[in-house]
Amino acid sequence: MVDNIEEFFRLYATAMDQAAADEMTSFSKNPMVFVSDDKKQVCSSLKAVHQFNTKLLLALQNGGVTRHEPTINQSMRLSDTVRFVNVRWSLYDKDSQLLFSCYCSFTLQLNKHKKLKIIVAVLDDDQKIISKLLQQLEDK
Repeated sequence: MVDNIEEFFRLYATAMDQAAADEMTSFSKNPMVFVSDDKKQVCSSLKAVHQFNTKLLLALQNGGVTRHEPTINQSMRLSDTVRFVNVRWSLYDKDSQLLFSCYCSFTLQLNKHKKLKIIVAVLDDDQKIISKLLQQLEDK
């Protein structure tokens, strides 16, 4: 399962690098919950997940982020089909300069096809950079 989790986040990061909201959405299960200190959002449809991903990608692009590099800090089995994974995201600009990093904890579940899907994402944005980028987007 560890190899599958590492591959999952490698592919997820590639989708983020390509600003491919459709591809990012394919990594999620319906419903999906996104939680940060500032916001709790339940996406009750894949369309809502797609809208959230589109907004997140746009906010990150506005912040100059072009590359998203995940490092798995912790992975834990919660049940036969559910895993908890804590990821440190390093976010880089077009010149490969580190802009900032943050942590995000994910609850993943295997679907009936044995593919991992995100059911909960909890952002630990201790520097509040992503929260500010998202707020700037909403203020426009």
